[in-house]
Amino acid sequence: MWFGKFLNSPYFNNRKMLIKLFVVLKRYYPEFEGRKFTKENIYASVYGKINYNDSTFRNLMSDLLQLTLQFVKLEGIEKNVIESDLFLSDELFERGNVNLLMSKIVQTERSLEKRNVIDSEYFMSKFKLNATKFFTNMITQKTTKKSYVTGESEILIESIVFMLCYFVMESLKHNEILLNYSRSYNIKKNIDTVSDFLDIFKFDKIIKYIRENSNINIPVIEIYFKLLETFLDMDNSGKYFDFKKTLLHHSKNLGTNENNFLHSRLIDYCITKKNKGASSSFDLDREIFELQKIFIKNEFYKTDSNSYLTLDLYRNVLLNCIVVRELHYMEEFISKYSKKLIPMHITNVENYSYALLYFEKESYSKALNCINKVTFDQFVFKVDMKNLQLKINYELEYFESAISVIDSYKHFLKNNQLLSENRKILHNNFVAYTLKLIHYRTGSKKVSLSFLSDRIKKSKNTFDKGWLLEKIKQLSAFEKKHKS
Repeated sequence: MWFGKFLNSPYFNNRKMLIKLFVVLKRYYPEFEGRKFTKENIYASVYGKINYNDSTFRNLMSDLLQLTLQFVKLEGIEKNVIESDLFLSDELFERGNVNLLMSKIVQTERSLEKRNVIDSEYFMSKFKLNATKFFTNMITQKTTKKSYVTGESEILIESIVFMLCYFVMESLKHNEILLNYSRSYNIKKNIDTVSDFLDIFKFDKIIKYIRENSNINIPVIEIYFKLLETFLDMDNSGKYFDFKKTLLHHSKNLGTNENNFLHSRLIDYCITKKNKGASSSFDLDREIFELQKIFIKNEFYKTDSNSYLTLDLYRNVLLNCIVVRELHYMEEFISKYSKKLIPMHITNVENYSYALLYFEKESYSKALNCINKVTFDQFVFKVDMKNLQLKINYELEYFESAISVIDSYKHFLKNNQLLSENRKILHNNFVAYTLKLIHYRTGSKKVSLSFLSDRIKKSKNTFDKGWLLEKIKQLSAFEKKHKS
């Protein structure tokens, strides 16, 4: 274990008690629990027969924590090669080792270009390298010719341009995040703040300045500018399609995190418009489907820190496939991409997914078989699972089982601390209306289908109204047919 080697290095640690403490704690990894896992027992294992002293123990634990944090910091620096090289360049500059410094700058520049990624990290790194290069030359080189001054000035101008590029990218990105965050909670003041920011900084002029003063290929900056314009004027679909076209054209030159962030925003735009019920010149559900296909196929769900397909995205793809009736693609997606989830979730999510697919194909027995394989306590989409269980049992006319599901569902909703009150109302109403349908199916004369239909149509907080109304429509048609 690398941390063990770190602790045993006298350069970093010269206290044997910390090594002993680490060895003792390692025995309890990873649960760190057990009958003997007490402060007193750990202290005795480290200090032997010396009486327990809480202050000494807390100080020892604190010192071990500080060394742990130092180790994590060093590991992080080692992982980020470019950042590590830049730090080394700063140290060489401070120590006045010019030859080694200039050699390291050239090496770092090569490493940057080999990344073949133009992102904000790239621009900040180039700014630091050029600035270091300029100030090193200014201190160490004699100025004898005007041409030399011109060449050095270009290095400094490029450094300024790189800083501008970094500023534009990061400020546009964070303003876009602020815009969406504020829209979600209807904080109009923040939306005005973003508009004011764009008025203060004329980004079209900044981009023009960058073009005129460097040979930098800057599509990523224009993409971020178009992104922010798109979300500021959501009624203008032309801006959305301009943003989309530019992004798709340049995706191959963007980094992992940039592709993840920007393509997610394309999808977010459509979802935001759909959730608001805003009018659109194009089919939002179909557009979401096509965007998600691109997102999945190109693995834009990956970031530098996560290579797994997220559960929320996976779920959203399934639900959108149902909306646009792309069940063949849904089946292919489940087969291939359930394997891309975090391993601990794969089996449960896969069984749930096939249950959902079979339900949509009206293969209700197969759907029931699949959902019965899901371990509820370990399943992430608990509400989704309860809804599907209830609908499957209803379709199979297993009404006693359906009522049993309703009973456990109600308890789950009542005791769940993570669900908002609005969501609880949404699903409680769904359960209540489904129960009335079951009562009707089992012979109750107290249920009026027309009255029930009107109530559901007028309800603004009922889950899956479409399914409920479809079931009423089927029952009404059946009733009408048998009366005639």
